[in-house]
Amino acid sequence: MRVSILVIIVFIVFSKILLAQDDHNSSDLYPTAIFHSLAEKKDDNGNVVIYQDDRLNKIVWKHVSQNKEFNGVQGFRIRIFSDLGQAAREKSQDANAKFNELFPEISVYREYDSPYFKVYAGDYRTKNDAIKDFKRIKTYFPSAFIVPGRINFPKLDD
Repeated sequence: MRVSILVIIVFIVFSKILLAQDDHNSSDLYPTAIFHSLAEKKDDNGNVVIYQDDRLNKIVWKHVSQNKEFNGVQGFRIRIFSDLGQAAREKSQDANAKFNELFPEISVYREYDSPYFKVYAGDYRTKNDAIKDFKRIKTYFPSAFIVPGRINFPKLDD
């Protein structure tokens, strides 16, 4: 009995050691891994060597695929209008048009969340980013406030 338990333990230990020696390339499993692109050698830009656990790539890949699935990332928007009733649709269109006139550089979104018509402004990654525009918006839309929610992916500068 003791010998069989000892054999099983030795087998498990050696199998773990052998699996840890697996030399597969994580970039094959995760083609968009940022770590792989960092490690690629570029013309006259030096050499980057990254020593990391493969589980890190898996976690990053999981985060990227979850964000793609939900079509956006967690962030903040400024709600400038919310109302219900028969005239709420027209009022939301008016608020949308007024906001576009006053702040053409900030994106605006209309939403119908039964029974409310809502108008949101901006795509902010942090609340501090939202506060900067909120101070300007509050003068024209006194009932505005910051809300957490899914936002569009930020635009990347090339």
